[in-house]
Order: sequence, then structure tokens, then C-alpha cells
Amino acid sequence: MKIMNRKSVWTVALLLPLAGCSEVLSLDVESPGRIADDDLNNADAVPGLVAGMSYDLTQAYGGVLQELSLASGELWHGGSYDFGTYPRGILLQEPADWDGSYGTMQQARYVAEAGLKRIANVLEPDLYERSPDVARAYLLAGFANRLMGEVQCETTVDFDGEPSGVLPRTEHFSRADSLFSRAIAVGGAAGADAIVTAAYGGRASVRAWLGNWSQAVNDAGQVPDDFQYDAIFSTAVGAVSNDLVFETNSRKEFTVFNTVWADNDPEDPRVPWRIVLDNAGQVEKGQDGETDFYQQLKYLTEDDDQALTKGTEMLVLRAEAALRDGDLQGMTDRLNEARAVYGLDPIDVPGSVAEAWPVLRMERGATVWLEGRTLWDLHRWKAEGGAVADPFAEGRDTCFPISDEEMRVNPNIGG
Repeated sequence: MKIMNRKSVWTVALLLPLAGCSEVLSLDVESPGRIADDDLNNADAVPGLVAGMSYDLTQAYGGVLQELSLASGELWHGGSYDFGTYPRGILLQEPADWDGSYGTMQQARYVAEAGLKRIANVLEPDLYERSPDVARAYLLAGFANRLMGEVQCETTVDFDGEPSGVLPRTEHFSRADSLFSRAIAVGGAAGADAIVTAAYGGRASVRAWLGNWSQAVNDAGQVPDDFQYDAIFSTAVGAVSNDLVFETNSRKEFTVFNTVWADNDPEDPRVPWRIVLDNAGQVEKGQDGETDFYQQLKYLTEDDDQALTKGTEMLVLRAEAALRDGDLQGMTDRLNEARAVYGLDPIDVPGSVAEAWPVLRMERGATVWLEGRTLWDLHRWKAEGGAVADPFAEGRDTCFPISDEEMRVNPNIGG
């Protein structure tokens, strides 16, 4: 059993809403204690229900970010925690090690989906179809399903309260597509523009993952280049803090050393890092006392947020679609539009499709670095093979198993 990284134990069920970076959040909340289940069956409880969905989603993303960063090669382990075989890309060996992470991700999905059913029984149909809270709930449920689809090799869900047997990961992409579509419809009726835009971004990604690239391009085009929708982290009491910051600032558990990004320009605003020197001018070592400590600088405080979707990701998605159509100029134009958002110089058009794929992979990787998205990219490109596949993925697992706990308690999983 691995000794996992620092995890906070939350005693207050406060969930910060997912919102744009400019939104001001009020945290002047007093906990009244436990709330009876029946007390949630009224319209006044709906905002709190959706806040709970948001808390669980943020906790799910934060809870797997370190494992995903190691498994995808975005960071290397140089600390004292035992992450077992994850840094070497061996992810399927010990399903019990994935118990907590699988449960946390499933909780985010279930709470959002079940919460929507509860709200539908509380609000009048007309109000339900134009409620910004309902639109946000659909959005959160969509992102929770996308996370499961991008991380899991296989999955389980529940139908009418009964657990399913083993299902393909694409189940979550299909569910997310439907949920994002509802967020767009209800959000449009509610005038919730940011939710609608974020839902287009989320739907663009899952439609691409389902192979519907033309639809994905159409959705991605609805997202402005400078748009970003975040999971909100906070150090407020009862909130979810960005634990990766603690582990790379207060401690030195993870390093950019021994990753492909150590050869990247540390001034690249998409992948910022620095070599930390001691008083003698020598490279500091990680928490293990042996590994060079190259510090990630993308997240600087435990209040720093994590992108769920953003305009630059959509531009790179459109670039990949162009490359799949053999349009090298179109690919390069979209990549350069994304680079311009970060103030980066443009790149030249590659000479061939084979030369273009490494460029696309690096641009995609830089754009979503440390956002928990890269393991899925490695998986889908590896499955296609040829010039599409990233050589880094060779010989590595690129998804996580159904947890041992789920396999033990779910009566519909054989064995």
C-alpha cells in the first residue's frame, strides 16, 4: 500500500462555486450543523446543493492531480512519499491503491447527477429550465463525467440506484456530452453566459474524444481565446486548497527534473519552472535528498485555481482537427493563435504530417500542463499508433483501474 501525499480532512461541507477568475467570493458563512435530508427538498436549498456538487468536483480534481502528473510525465517524484510504480507508468498493478481516488471521482459524478434529479422534483418545470443553478449543476456533472472518462480504463455507474457491471470509459464521454448539452440549453435560457461558454468547451472536448471532430470544432469555435473556467481552490476553512502548491513549496515532493519539460524554456508562461539553488549555488535536492529540485511555478499559492476548460485549449483542439484533415497551415494558424494569447512567438509550418504530430503534442501538453488532462492524451494517441503516438507512452499504462474497493462491493462485477 502506498503512503499517499498530504490530504486534508474536511469537517465542513462548504463548496466554493466554479466561476471565472474575476468573480468575488463571499466566505462569511456559519455552519448550522447537520442538515436533514428532507430539508433539502425545497427551492431555497438548491444553491447549496449545487455548491456541494462544486466542492466534490474540485476535491476530485485536486485529489488526483499529483497522481496524474506523475503518471503522465508532467512531473517527476523526488520526495519522501511512496507513489509506488506510478512515476514509471505502472498504474494497473495495485487496484487497492486507487480506492480513494476512484471513490472521490465517482462521488463528484454521483452527487451532481443525483442532485439534478432531486432539484427536478423541487422546482417547477418552467423554473427548472431557466435556472442558472440548474445550468451550473449540469455543467459540473459534465466535467465530473469527463474526468472519469479521461482517467479510467473502465468504469462503473449506477442505473436507478443499482450499480452497473464493468463499462467502457466512453460511457462517461457520452454522459458528459448530454449533460453539457443541457447546460447549454438551460444556461442559455437563464442568461448564464459563462456557464454556456464553459459547456461548449467541455462538450467540444468529449465530442472529439468520441471521434466527432467536426462537431467538436464547431463547439470549440464558440469559446473566446481568452476564456477560462476554473475549479476554485481556497485556503478558507472548509474549502479545498491546491495541495500541489504545498508539496512543491512548503515541501519538495515533485520536480520538473527528469521530465521533457526540463528541456523546455522555463520562461514559457504555459510551463513555468525554475531550478532552485541553495546558498552555495548548488541545485537543491528534493525531499528524498537525492533528486534535483526544479520547482513548478504554474501554481504559486494554495488558492490558485485549476482550469477545467479554456479558449487556448479549444484553439489547440481545432489545430488537432486540422492536422487530422492534413491541413498543416490550418493547424499552425490555430497553434499560433493560442501561442499569441501567451505572448509567444509563432512557429513555422511543419514540412509533413509526420513532422507535425510532435509539434501538436508538445503544444497540447504545454497548454494543459498540470491540469490533469495529459494522461488521456497519451492514451488516445497511443491507441492510434504511428506518427500520432507519443514515444513517451510506449511501455507505460495510460489509464487507471477500477478500484479494488469497487470490485469487492459491486455485486455486478464478476470475480
